[in-house]
Amino acid sequence: MAKAHIFPIGFFNKIETKGHVSTYRTTGEKGRCLQKAIYDEQIICHDCEHTYFEPLDDYAIKVLRDKQGVIDIITHDRDKDNRLYIFDNIDKKQLRHFFASILWRASISRQLEVKSLSIGQAYETRIRNDLLNDGPVDYIDAFVTFLTEPRHNAFFLPYRKKFRPIDPKRDSQNINSWILQFPNIHVLLSMDKRRLPNRIYAKLTDNNGLHISTSIHPDTAQYKFVAFEKKKDASQLNQIGEMGQT
Repeated sequence: MAKAHIFPIGFFNKIETKGHVSTYRTTGEKGRCLQKAIYDEQIICHDCEHTYFEPLDDYAIKVLRDKQGVIDIITHDRDKDNRLYIFDNIDKKQLRHFFASILWRASISRQLEVKSLSIGQAYETRIRNDLLNDGPVDYIDAFVTFLTEPRHNAFFLPYRKKFRPIDPKRDSQNINSWILQFPNIHVLLSMDKRRLPNRIYAKLTDNNGLHISTSIHPDTAQYKFVAFEKKKDASQLNQIGEMGQT
């Protein structure tokens, strides 16, 4: 079996430590001291790790951490802290596979930090089959936000959340979602046959009328992938503040 990281260690390179880091629960309770990322030696064999998971992790790190593929950055005229990153030639299927693999790893692992997380046996089986057989993973969509506030250089375990429709005329039901929070990266994930309610489609007046979308669903193949950047996320800063008081 491989010493498989549940959350790719490449996302944690900005955490300046050569030893262990302290972990905290959202209640402020202190957990185990860990190295930069949680790993499990009981979930993935060496062949699967090198054939399926490492390429997904490497690709996601290039796109989400290093922002490779960005062809333009648009800044809001009245709010310089808000920017829009436009990517070109992004393999959205790779990103869907990556996000699905993170939820699968966290769900099947029995490590102390993640043993209470579960996506359910049906989705564990479905994701495993899609990863092994290059399935479409069309039940995964994402909304990515980059956060520049220095205190966002932190990591939180995935947690489940239901999202209400923003536009009831477009989406009529609540959506089953998960939140992934890597250092300086916030990802809202839907894992549902219904679409992510936060998805955005637009046509830019500049950039030759480029069609852009926050969605990575298969039906957005003709759209450039975009991610937002803002200074802070209030909910995450509240969690950090609570932990800092202990």
